[in-house]
Amino acid sequence: FPQSGYVSKYYENPPADYEVPAALLGSDEKFARLMEEADKYVGFPYVWGGSSPSTSFDCSGFISWVINHSGWDVGRLTANGLLNISTPVSRENARPGDLIFFQGTYDTAGASHVGLYVGNGMMIHCGSPISYANINTSYWQQHFYTFARLP
Repeated sequence: FPQSGYVSKYYENPPADYEVPAALLGSDEKFARLMEEADKYVGFPYVWGGSSPSTSFDCSGFISWVINHSGWDVGRLTANGLLNISTPVSRENARPGDLIFFQGTYDTAGASHVGLYVGNGMMIHCGSPISYANINTSYWQQHFYTFARLP
């Protein structure tokens, strides 16, 4: 993958950076492990069905990889599969490290996109490319489905 033409595109014009507040990282060891793994792939392109650094990722492949390399063993799951192993939580009770799910981002039933909530209205997700995004934009609010907590 490092020889791919996609890589230079994103490293010459990297996605907007976001700094997760240190206080959030210091207060939750599980969240810190998730973020340490997730941050390695900022700038990697979206690749349908991708599930590893060698192929790059799609949204659920990215989140599955991050989870599996941060202390869990859930295998490679779809967005719906990740939702099914997690416990839904209200928007008010969502905390950094929870997953955030969206529907209607493409034609599939249930959850069609997943990201990792990092707090302060932000998520890291595999868009095009892997980047941080504000979940309070009209697009993400229109497609919001639920937050859920990993087991």
